[in-house]
Amino acid sequence: MENTIPRGSWLDDDIFRAFVREVAPLRPGSWSLSEFAHATSALGWELREPKEVAGQVWHRFTARKGPSAGYGTLIADASEPEQVRRLDVRVVDLPDEDVRGAVDRVRAAWWIMEEELGPPAMWGGSSGPWMLWRQPDPALPRILVHAHDGGEMSLALLPPHAHADTAGRARARGRWQAAEPSDQPSIPSSQVDTDRSGTTWEEVEKSLCEALRSLSHDTPYFPGRFILHLGVAQDPLRFVQCWSQDLTLVIEATGHVHQPHAADPARLIRSGWEDSRSMWQRRFPNAMEDHTHAATAARMLVEELRHLGADPAELSYDGTMSGRGHGLHVDLPDLCVPRLHHPADV
Repeated sequence: MENTIPRGSWLDDDIFRAFVREVAPLRPGSWSLSEFAHATSALGWELREPKEVAGQVWHRFTARKGPSAGYGTLIADASEPEQVRRLDVRVVDLPDEDVRGAVDRVRAAWWIMEEELGPPAMWGGSSGPWMLWRQPDPALPRILVHAHDGGEMSLALLPPHAHADTAGRARARGRWQAAEPSDQPSIPSSQVDTDRSGTTWEEVEKSLCEALRSLSHDTPYFPGRFILHLGVAQDPLRFVQCWSQDLTLVIEATGHVHQPHAADPARLIRSGWEDSRSMWQRRFPNAMEDHTHAATAARMLVEELRHLGADPAELSYDGTMSGRGHGLHVDLPDLCVPRLHHPADV
């Protein structure tokens, strides 16, 4: 993957840039409703009457300079209706019929954001890819640009200390996030030490499928390349791995290189593997749009771990994301396997 950012295109480039410049300096103080209303009044935003939606209180408003749809929502928890949790502006409301058109537009928006605010601190996915910017002044809000499934896109302001999980609660696939090690969530000792003897292979396969669906769909947007290493924590020779190559998902029964006696060519071929230069692999073209590939890939990877004698309670994973001149570490909060640090190289 080249370390350049595809420019993309968006008819509302100038309007979106003006909007970013307008909202980035907002200082809503303690993020109380009254302070936020005061801070945004100079922008001409008039909050409508609140309504409760799924345990939250929403105040809708029209953003004066918002591109495309240009409407926004001030969001608070119903238990604390006067404490604002985020401001969300749906800058594009109508989906593209062509996913490549959506990718082109999202890259254009990210280009503008990087020109205005520098590189983002974190990438991630939650029902679509997102990028999170932390501003140099710790009193200023964090800014999230989220490309939702279906082609819509939003820009959100989050409190200065908001966690990346704020990117989305409702989700159709497994969440993921990628950041420098210093920005990654720490691995709680409880996660590593917890007795996982009750973890089943069915749970591992299901959560791995969800993670692969999300990573395969989101990674081409950035553009980026991920690699995921999954194996026995105490035995680095028993593992499998997978990675993305443009729109293709590649899986590899890597453990058979170190344990060739465990490789049964007839069984591997029946299971869908292909012998590529003494390495058993399988490639899934266009995994970005065809979600069935993730289910097949997860089934095949889990099957090989079982044939290597692994136990679900022994497993750990490590992953990296590269692209746009960055190398980031991947966290999969919904994978029922703990994250540990093992090098993952192709």
